[in-house]
Amino acid sequence: MQILRTWTKALTKPGSLVIEVTNHLTEPGTIGSEEHARAMYQLAKSANIPAVISNAARYLTPDDALTADVLDSARHLEPLGVFLLQPNAQAWLKPQNQMAQLALEITESTSESVRLMTATAELAELCYLDPVPDCGWGQPKTPEQSALGIIENPFEVLWQKAHAAIDWRYPNAKAAVLAQVQHRLSKELIAINQLGFATYFLTVADVAQMIRDMNVRIAARGSGAGSLTNYLLGISGVDPISEGLLFERFLSTERSTLPDIDIDVESARRHDIYRNIFRRYGGERVTLLSMQSTYRGRGALRDSGMALGLPEEQIDEIAKNMWRFSARNFRREMAEKPELENFAQLAEGDRKLNLLIDITQRLDRLPRHISMHPCGVILGNSELLNLTPTEPSGLGLPMSQFDKDDMDPMGFLKLDVLGVRMQSAMAYTIKEIARTKKETLNLDAVPKDDPDVFKMIRTTNTLGIFQIESPGQRELTGKHQPTEFNDLTLQISLFRPGPMKGNMIKPYLDGRHKLIEPDYIHQDLRPILEESYGVVVFHEQLMRIMQKMTGCTLARADEMRRQLGKSDRIDRLRSYFQQSARARGYNAKVIERVWSIIEGFGSFGFCKAHGAAFAVPTYQSAWLKTHYPTEFIAGLLTHDPGMYPRRLLLAEARRLGVKLLPIDVNLSSAEYTVETSSTGVGIRMALTEVSGISNPELQRIITEQPFRDISDFYLRARPSRRTLEKLALIGALDSVAGIDSEDAKHNRGDLMVLVRQISSKPAPKQDLNQLSFELGKLDLMPTGNQKPTKAETVRQELAITGMDVTDHQLEEFQELLDELGVVRAQELVSLRSNTEVLVAGVRIATQTPPMRSGKRVVFVSLDDGTGCADATFFDEAQRRCAHLLFQNRLLLISGKTRRTGVRGVSILAENAWDLRALWLERKQKAS
Repeated sequence: MQILRTWTKALTKPGSLVIEVTNHLTEPGTIGSEEHARAMYQLAKSANIPAVISNAARYLTPDDALTADVLDSARHLEPLGVFLLQPNAQAWLKPQNQMAQLALEITESTSESVRLMTATAELAELCYLDPVPDCGWGQPKTPEQSALGIIENPFEVLWQKAHAAIDWRYPNAKAAVLAQVQHRLSKELIAINQLGFATYFLTVADVAQMIRDMNVRIAARGSGAGSLTNYLLGISGVDPISEGLLFERFLSTERSTLPDIDIDVESARRHDIYRNIFRRYGGERVTLLSMQSTYRGRGALRDSGMALGLPEEQIDEIAKNMWRFSARNFRREMAEKPELENFAQLAEGDRKLNLLIDITQRLDRLPRHISMHPCGVILGNSELLNLTPTEPSGLGLPMSQFDKDDMDPMGFLKLDVLGVRMQSAMAYTIKEIARTKKETLNLDAVPKDDPDVFKMIRTTNTLGIFQIESPGQRELTGKHQPTEFNDLTLQISLFRPGPMKGNMIKPYLDGRHKLIEPDYIHQDLRPILEESYGVVVFHEQLMRIMQKMTGCTLARADEMRRQLGKSDRIDRLRSYFQQSARARGYNAKVIERVWSIIEGFGSFGFCKAHGAAFAVPTYQSAWLKTHYPTEFIAGLLTHDPGMYPRRLLLAEARRLGVKLLPIDVNLSSAEYTVETSSTGVGIRMALTEVSGISNPELQRIITEQPFRDISDFYLRARPSRRTLEKLALIGALDSVAGIDSEDAKHNRGDLMVLVRQISSKPAPKQDLNQLSFELGKLDLMPTGNQKPTKAETVRQELAITGMDVTDHQLEEFQELLDELGVVRAQELVSLRSNTEVLVAGVRIATQTPPMRSGKRVVFVSLDDGTGCADATFFDEAQRRCAHLLFQNRLLLISGKTRRTGVRGVSILAENAWDLRALWLERKQKAS
């Protein structure tokens, strides 16, 4: 009663407070029982407060109660039975007749039960929001002019800003180009004004300028790169005129949805940018965007296994073999995937494993938790917080509970500020160039026609280069042999699921290399398709074809392109295209051929603006790798932007002749740094690579550098015993201990004994008035201890840092590899097609991309220190060894070479073995 009085005092407006009555038919006297519901109803009557009846629904049907129990298990992080479960399966969305029956049982009066149901309906009516008048449904909501510092008409400001930037973007342009720019800009601005989006563009331009003022790298991606307005406002760095991009693919008067402009920034600075956006526009106009993380295969299996109390090792073993499929398809995949064959056999006679499968399938796509969207910021007017519920994010900034699909209907401006690690890596590279070489580099001004850059790309040694480092892209690079910037745009666009399924790559390559004569279908289409040798690759090409053959506007062409995948619109589109093309003089055969391409294109094409926007950082990262390899590798290692583990970048550094310097407590920092010494230039590894090192330990080491000896380090850095041992094992204390030279009296084995001696007791508090005790003197260091072998050192490095710095991991197995006649990755390019080979290495990537045939193909990449060997496993090979392809790190693969271009070579795999198991077997036989 006291709680009720408190609420009554707080909510004085009539109708603000009601009492909920719920009957889940639980044990008498418990919450959710009929007795408890009746007591709540009587409380409402005695306090003269309206009562409403609800079922506190958690799920749709009674059968979903088990799913709810499993979700509770995941929330509690405990198996079923350890925590208190829901008492029954009554918390479902019951129909009206059942709720009316419950109301009668609670009130024990027909008239009162009717009143209870009526009061509930009235409350629901009060809670109803009409989307249009109450929420401004579909109406753009952008920051007020005052928030942007604008007094004049927003469109006039936009017009002036865009026109004033023409001299900046086109400083030496000829009259014909300037006339084209003026015409295109006027057309874009008229469309923007008609749609009422001037404030939107000014807002995004304001954010972009704010990011540049923070000295953060920024680039636009997506269809927004097709806008000249974006280019002139400094939002995008891609010239849409020279790249042949269309504004109508991005925005047109044919549709009124908010345009989508995505901005890539340095990932390391993304949170700083978010905070600045909040400061710039105010917390009443900004929230972060949320996303619902939903259950997929592995996550569903792990939580289901925990709920059933299965051993963690068993769950982990099964999960590792669940390779990228939906939880709902678990049972079907078990029958098809050879790596799940053993588990399928076990499940046949095990009721608990069968229950595990069923529960896993139940969880598919259900929300697992809400989290901060990786790039979304919502910008609105001062009414924003009245239109979206919010909750604190991990950053401490408010986060909308709406997800990305709610943005357009609500009229909110969703600004995608995406943190891209490659942008951070390139920014760090530029910083290291400035620090070590005193050179100021404007990467955005670098000419995009450097022949040395394209020469390097054509070697297919593209590890670390944005977008073109995957096994498939490296193979395509070998076939494609790009020579200019537009080739990068085409290659990035072709290597997508749609174009690959649409079989666009082969005819494009055959035309490029003059193996076939490009088929342009009609001479009118040649200017549109010439760049892609007759293959329709881009949305923009399709739009131009439709415009050319029907006479429609580009805006109308884009709307028709969007409708191609809709079965209810296709007949009308076909009829319009055929009639319009016939009226413009095209014959039936040409019309039919072009329409078949248009109809099939719907799900296969790619937006050229996307490809061009991606091609810019692709070229820039390739330019840095070509001209500043040491600084670039340091940037890659610091910000880890690629798809491969860092250890592969060490192998690439060795291939490039870049010297790797081990972790050193006197010289290493939290980042990889370029270091010049008497022996040359190299990259000093970062202290952050030591597993388990705490941030306070890291900061103390960096702050207190340099150290005189081991005792000085122990006293001032105060590392934990485990951290001290790890640092000693990987050689980070060698220079401090004086054992880093060839003629040193002591070795790392001696150092380990000393480290264990001095760390057996905690370090005393340091008195600045007293000299440190001289534990580090060489004459106190033990002698006669065995020096670790190179193989042992490499194993310690891998265990502690995840990287093999001293030598490549494969060197340990070299004798076995030589006996077997294993071919090195760098030698593959010199072999003919169908040469039988054995390759070995560390598995660095396993991929199962969608294939046109619908069958699964497994692509495995191995690193052997000289490069990457890429192997392809089809059905038969998968049946032999699929259990190895997703778990084992060290593999030996047999197969035949397959030449795919001048530099393109891969292996058609026949079988695979566990390399370490073979090596241990050899050792046992030898002993």
